[in-house]
Amino acid sequence: MEQVIDKKELFELKKQLDIYKDYKEKGLKKLEILKRANDTESLKKFLVGRTEEEWKKYYDDFILKLEEKIKTEESQNSIQITNEAIFFLDKKTKEKFIQDTNTENYVLRRIKKKINKKEEIKEEIAYTVYKPTAFGTTANLFVENLTLYLTKQHPKLFNDLSLLLRLGDIKMLSKTYISIALFSSILAGIGSFLLFLLYVAASGGNILLGLIKAVPISFLVLLITPALFYFYPYTTIGNRKKAIKNDLPFVIIHMAAIAGSGALPSSIFNLILNSGEYKGLEGEIRKIVNYVNLFGYDLSTALKAVSLTTPSPEFKDLLTGIIATTEGGGDLRAYLSGKAVDALSTYRLERKKYVESLATYSDMYTGILIAAPLLFMTTLAIINVIGGSIGGLSVKTISIAGTYLIIPFLNIIFLVFLSIIQPET
Repeated sequence: MEQVIDKKELFELKKQLDIYKDYKEKGLKKLEILKRANDTESLKKFLVGRTEEEWKKYYDDFILKLEEKIKTEESQNSIQITNEAIFFLDKKTKEKFIQDTNTENYVLRRIKKKINKKEEIKEEIAYTVYKPTAFGTTANLFVENLTLYLTKQHPKLFNDLSLLLRLGDIKMLSKTYISIALFSSILAGIGSFLLFLLYVAASGGNILLGLIKAVPISFLVLLITPALFYFYPYTTIGNRKKAIKNDLPFVIIHMAAIAGSGALPSSIFNLILNSGEYKGLEGEIRKIVNYVNLFGYDLSTALKAVSLTTPSPEFKDLLTGIIATTEGGGDLRAYLSGKAVDALSTYRLERKKYVESLATYSDMYTGILIAAPLLFMTTLAIINVIGGSIGGLSVKTISIAGTYLIIPFLNIIFLVFLSIIQPET
C-alpha cells in the first residue's frame, strides 16, 4: 500500500545531504564545516582532533550512508513529497523544490491557506461509555428502594423489560429506567391533580367537588404513565429494525471492501464505526467495539453477545456467518462479498415491491378520498333539492362536517399510513 509522507524528517535528511554535498563541491575547510553542521553531533565529535585526510574520508562515508538511507526509505515506503510538506522547508530548499517541480507560487499559497485553516480533527473512536443523566440520578435518589422492592416481587416482568431495553438500545440501566418511570408517574399524578384543581378554581367551580374529581383523574394518570414507559421500548425496537434493515446492505458492501484490503476482522468494525455513515447500525457496531476494546473480549465472543441482543434477524444472521467463517478458517472477504450481493438484491426487490404497492394505494386513494366524496356531495345536493334530512341531520350540517372534518381526517390517516410503510433512503 502506498504511503504518503508529509512530515519533516524526510526533508531534514535531504536538506543535510544537499548541505554536505555543497560543502564538498566548494571545498570548505574543517572549521567551516564544524560551524555549519549544527544538526550533526556525531560528525562534529568525530572531526575534533582528526587529520584532514581522516575527516575527508569520514565525510565521504557519511554522505554515502545518508544517500543509501534516503533511497531505502523511499523504496520501502513509496514515499511521496506532498505539497503540504513544502512549508516545513527553509526558504532556499523551498525555492529549489519549486524550480525543480515547476510548482506555481499561487498554488502553494492556496495549499498554505488550507493548512493554516483550523479544522476540527475527528478523533478515532476506540470505545464509548454511558454517562448518567441528572433526571435518572434524581429518580434513583427518591424511588430506588421502591424500584428494588418491585423488581424482587415481580422478577419476570422486569427481566422482560431489561431485555427490551437492550433490544431497543436504550442506553440506561434497567434499574434506572424503572426508577425514572416510577418517579415520572408520581410527578405526573401530582401535576395532573394540581392542574385540575387550578382549572376548577379558575372556572369558578366547587373546590370540594373538584377535589373529588381530581383524585380519580390523577390516579388514572399515575397508572397510565408507567404503562407508557413499559411499552416505549417496543417503539424503539421497531424503529431500530427498520433503520438496520435499510443500512445493512451498504454496511455489508463496506465491510467486504475493507476485508478485501487485508484488514483484520476486528479492524472492520472499528473502521465502520469511525466512518459515522451508518446511523442505523451505529449502536450495534459500537457494542462490538466496546466489547473488544473496553472489556477485552475476543471478536467471536463480542459478535455472539451482540447477536443475542440485536433486534434485526438479518444482522444476527450476518454476525453468525462471520463467527462461523472466522472460527472455521474460511475466506471472510468471499463470505462478505456474497452477502453483499444477496443483501443488495433483496434491497432492490423490496424497493420495487414498495413502488408497486404505492400504485395500489394511489388507486385506493383516488376511489375513497376523491371519487367517493364527489358522489356523496352530488347525492347531498339532490337530497337538498328534494328536501329532507339524513339521520335527523340537515344536508348543510352533513356537508360541513364532511368537508372540514371527515375528509381532512381521512387524508391525515392516509399520510400517516404512507409514512409508516415508507422505507428510509
